[in-house]
Formats: sequence, structure tokens, C-alpha cells
Amino acid sequence: MPQGGYMGKILIVDLARRTYEEVDGAESLYREYIGGYGLGARILYEVMRPGVDPLGPENVIGFVTGTFVGTKVHGGGRFNVVAKSPLTGGWADSSCGGRFGPRLRRAGYDGIFVRGCSDKPVYLWVSEGRVEFRDASHLWGKDALETEDIVRSECGREVGVITIGLAGENRCWIAGLIHDQGRAAARQGLGAVMGAKLLKAVAVEGSKEVPVADMDAYERVLRVMSEDLKSRPHIVDALRQFGTPVVYVTNVAMQDAPIQNWKGISSEVYPLERAQRLGPEVYLGLEKRKYACAQCGIACGALIELDGPTGPLRTHRPEYETIAAFGSMCLVDDVATVIRANHLCNRYGLDTISAGATIAFAMECYERGLITDKETDGLSLKWGNKDAILPLIEMMARREGIGAVLADGVRLASQRIGGGSEEFAIHVGGQELACHDPRCWPGFGYGYALDPTPGRHTQGGVGFIEHGWTDKTLEKHGYNLSHLAQERYSYHSKGKVLALLNHWFQFFNSTGMCLFNVYGYQEYPILEAFRAVTGWTTFDLNEALTAGARINTLRHCFNLREGVQPQRWTLPERVRGNPPLAGGPTAGVTIDLEAVKADYYRELDWDAVTGEPSPRELRRLNLAELVGRGAARPKES
Repeated sequence: MPQGGYMGKILIVDLARRTYEEVDGAESLYREYIGGYGLGARILYEVMRPGVDPLGPENVIGFVTGTFVGTKVHGGGRFNVVAKSPLTGGWADSSCGGRFGPRLRRAGYDGIFVRGCSDKPVYLWVSEGRVEFRDASHLWGKDALETEDIVRSECGREVGVITIGLAGENRCWIAGLIHDQGRAAARQGLGAVMGAKLLKAVAVEGSKEVPVADMDAYERVLRVMSEDLKSRPHIVDALRQFGTPVVYVTNVAMQDAPIQNWKGISSEVYPLERAQRLGPEVYLGLEKRKYACAQCGIACGALIELDGPTGPLRTHRPEYETIAAFGSMCLVDDVATVIRANHLCNRYGLDTISAGATIAFAMECYERGLITDKETDGLSLKWGNKDAILPLIEMMARREGIGAVLADGVRLASQRIGGGSEEFAIHVGGQELACHDPRCWPGFGYGYALDPTPGRHTQGGVGFIEHGWTDKTLEKHGYNLSHLAQERYSYHSKGKVLALLNHWFQFFNSTGMCLFNVYGYQEYPILEAFRAVTGWTTFDLNEALTAGARINTLRHCFNLREGVQPQRWTLPERVRGNPPLAGGPTAGVTIDLEAVKADYYRELDWDAVTGEPSPRELRRLNLAELVGRGAARPKES
């Protein structure tokens, strides 16, 4: 058993049999896979056979915490939901902040894994080593926010509750999970996995504390973090005041935010005065109070209040990704519409990025005559029509009308609509892209196409360094990354630095860290904190990077095992810049992703044709036996 940083127990639940068991976690398991989605990948690869139906009983969904979750380490409160994705057919992990993760730790577990399908709606209540399968028939059909309130009234106000809304119940492939009335583990359709299991919610509570191995070193690290935070670095100050919307207007102006389903030039179709209607200052006038996720000193969240015809709406301020998805992506500039769209997605349990991207795709289909007023029952899907946004979200979540065509994201919608629409169905491997344009920051494009979870701006790492962010830990160990900001459009010899940053991201993501903390502080002492909490005094950067490589490789091997071929993923031609935009800040830019991918695969020792890691690399990462046992693969999907 580990000395610190882990509860040492994992809960395995079977919904069909109404049984559960506790499994002890060995120290070697945690040291090799850290926690979070690293731990999730190890367990799912072991317990799931290849080729299971993502919406069938053999898919396993896990709720997994990292090393820092439930401690006082700043920004270390994030958790992951993991499973096989209905959207991509392969590995899925979705990260979320809020307060569910620490409450799961206090219940005594590092993770809960759920297999099987219930014969009727159910929710899990996990409390002080006790597991109850509670009837959820009265919750089925209710939205995620109502469900959370009801479960808390039944289990106690201090329980952590994660739940699905109607989109998950209806198995929409872009459905996510909601907790804390608006924090979302949204990506890759994991809400549909819960819905297929008839699992409406998971509630956790307890009084256990995460053990800390070296209390003196731990308290020293906490003092360093607190002093660093007092210096109020620029990014911290901006996030405290405005949250992530602080970047929206700037991103639109520089063609970083997606414009008109990635085809528009901001200055021509969405000029600055329109973007400013959704700018950060707008939300300050609506703000009621700020809030922080667990263990965070930055506090980039806020609750706002919006007046309306049926009375005031108090809800979460939308994040940048949501504003861009329903704003510039669809050419909408009405703040009330964007706020209500965000709230509606929280209620129904929809991924705002995928929902906005799918609506933009539908608007382009409408523009080209592939969707007509007949299919929409008279609802105009003209670009910028704010009155179309909320009805479309309703129809998608309920699978009604045109919403039934769009409910599973752009890839499946384009297959249903046809007419050449696949040309502008913007996704990688089935996952809609986050709201950062690779023609502006190529590093985000590398993450979109090269990470085992495609379409993610929070993976890969190069995009953030291109912005001028610095990684003091890597720099302190002799890695010079500053040149990336000046070499955005240089595509050769990027493999080594991309692999380095990728493996570093895999490590700190698996600890439960929020990247705003890693990059927002002057010098975040992540390795010092990790050693203090775990007691692993010899754990150094090399071991962290090796763990990151192991986690990345196993997630990749999960995709290969499922017949997904991530080595064939590439950026959509429009997003790659083929043909390039004729104007704006990114005029003439075309991304050479294939050169980057080839160099990256060489650095990782992966075969560029088959995607297979070399036997040498699998042995180095202690994966040869595990991956060999899972080598039988279904036919290509």
C-alpha cells in the first residue's frame, strides 16, 4: 500500500448483479500510472475485452481521481471520467473540476468503476464504505440540475453528485455528465454511456482524509504556493477578474476562435464590434459572485444572473469554449442567447463544444440547401440566427425533428445528410474540435490529431508554449522551450519537443492538476509537491516523463485494440488550411501536420503505418505483457 497520496482502494460495481467489491491498489500501480485517467487506462485495459459495444453492458465507466485530489495542493482537485467512447469508438477520458473529486476521495476510494446495465433507472450512493443501489425512476426524465438537488435532499447536502440529463438518457453521442450545477465532464459522449446503463447519478460522501507521507515537506510546498499566488501573476489576475471569457475578443480578432464553421474571416463576417458584445466585461455587469473549484486559489468561475421574460435566471458564467462555440462559430453575438444556451446544455447534459459545432455544421448545410425549412419545421438556420440556437439544443437533447439527425455530432450527422457534407463536417476521429484554430496556433492542431482523445486543446502542450507560456519545471531541468513561440510555422523536427510536452501533460493531468495552476504561477513546485504527498523521495522528472509516456502509450493502444486507427487521424482540410484563407491574420497558412506526425512517431518509436509501438518501447514502459494480452483486435472500424 502507498504511504501517501492515495486511499489505496478502488470500488468495482456491477449494476446488473447489484454487487460491488473493493480492490486494493498496490503501490506499483500508482507509481506507474499516477492516478486520474492514467489509473483509468490501466484498469479499463485489464478488465474490458476488445470490441465491446460502447452502449452495451460490457463497457465500463470509471470515475477516477489523481494524487493531489482531496489534499491542500493548489489546483489539484480535478477528476476524470473514463470509458470506451460511442463518439470515437475508442478510448475516452473527460476531465472536470468542481468538488466531486475530493468527495469521492473522502468516501475512501481512488476510483469507482461501473460495469453492467441496470434493468431500471438507478443511482449509486457511496458513503463510508457502504454502497446502495437506489431506485431512480422518479429522477428519470428530469434534468441534471433538478436531479442533483433531489439526490442531495435524499442523501445529504454535503454529498458530491454527478449526473446526466435528458441527452444522456436519450444516448446522444455528444452527451456529458454534470455536477455542481454546471461543471461538466462533457467530451466524447460519456453521458450516453451512463444513460445506456440506466445509471442516472453517482453520489459520494465520507469523512476519510487523503494521507500525506511527509508533512513537513508538504507544509513547505504549500507555503511556497501561497507566496507565489500573492505575487498575482498576470494570468492569475486576469482569470480571477474575468474567467476564461477574458480571451474571447482577442481570439476572434487574431482568428484563433473558429469563425462560421471554420470557414469565415473574422474581419469580414464577425468583426470586432460583434465579438465585443460577448466580451468579458459584459459578464461583469451580470455577476453575482465568484467561485473556485476545490483546492483552487485562482477562482476563475462565476455565477451570473440574467433577466428574462419568465424571471431572473441564475446560472454559471459560460466559459470561453462555450462562448466561441455558440458565438463566432455560428455568427451569433447575442449574450442572452449564449448564456441560455450554456444553461440549457448544463440542464440537458450536452457538451457545449460539440453542440455549438454541430449547430454550425447544420447552418452550413442549410446555406447549401442540404437542410431545408421542411426538415426544420420552418426554423431558419441562417448564419447568425440567434433564435435557432435554443430550439436546436432542445431538439438535439430530446432527439426530436432535425435534432434526431444532429444528436450524435457532426460525423454521424453528415453521414445521415449526405450531399457532400462530410467535406465541412469538422472533426477528428468523430470528435468535434475545441475552439482554437490551428492556422493560428499549430500546436493545438497537434493535440487535436495526435492525442488518443482527439479534438482536445488541453492535450499536447505545444499550443500553450506557442502562446508564450513558460514551463519552469522543464526549463529548470535544461529543456529550452521558448523557441516554440517563434517557430509556430516550422513543422520539421518538432517530434522531440512534442513528445516531451505530451508526456509531461500526461503526468500532471493524472495527478488531478488544473493546467491554469501549472502555468499560472511563477514557478509551480509540482514535483516537490508530488514527493511530499507520496513519500517517493526518488521520484524525479525522468520518472514523471516515463509515467507520462506509459499512460499516453496505453491510451493509444486501447484505440488500436478497438480497431480505431489513430495513425490515420489528420486535421480536416479546411482547418489545416487547404485551401488557405484569403485574408485575415492567418491568410495563406497551411499546416503540414504529416511532417510533424512522422517526426513524433519516430520519437515515440511507434510504427507510422500500423500505429503499433515497438516491442522495445513496450518493454521499456513495462507494457509488453499487458498489451500482449490485449492484442486480439476486432475488425477495423
